[in-house]
Amino acid sequence: MGSYLDIERLASLVRSKRGSRGLRETAAEIGNVSPSTISRVENGKTPDMVTFLALCDWLEVPLTELIKNTEDESLDTPEAISIQLRADKNLDPAIANALASLVKAAYKDLSQKTQEEE
Repeated sequence: MGSYLDIERLASLVRSKRGSRGLRETAAEIGNVSPSTISRVENGKTPDMVTFLALCDWLEVPLTELIKNTEDESLDTPEAISIQLRADKNLDPAIANALASLVKAAYKDLSQKTQEEE
C-alpha cells in the first residue's frame, strides 16, 4: 500500500489562505516556518514533516485530507508521473512542475488525437 502527499492541493490551500499577504507576515503567523519554505511549498516542493504539520494546523485541515492512498484511487498515467517528478529530491521544484505540466499536456494531446481517430 502506497501513499503520497497531494502537494498540488497543499500548495493551492496555502496560496489561497495567504492571499495577498506577504510571505514574512504569513511565516510569522504560522510560526517555525520560514518565508522561503512557504514559497517552496506554494511552488510544489514537498515540505518536511514538521512544516507539513504546522501548515495543516494553520490551514485547519486534517493531514489525512492531504495524504492520498494510491490504492484508494486509480491514478492515471500522467498523474502518477507528475507525482514521481515532484517527489524527486534531485529535481528543482520549478523544473519538476514544468516537466509534470509537459507530461499532462502530451497525454491530453494524445487523448484528443485518439478520440478524433475513433
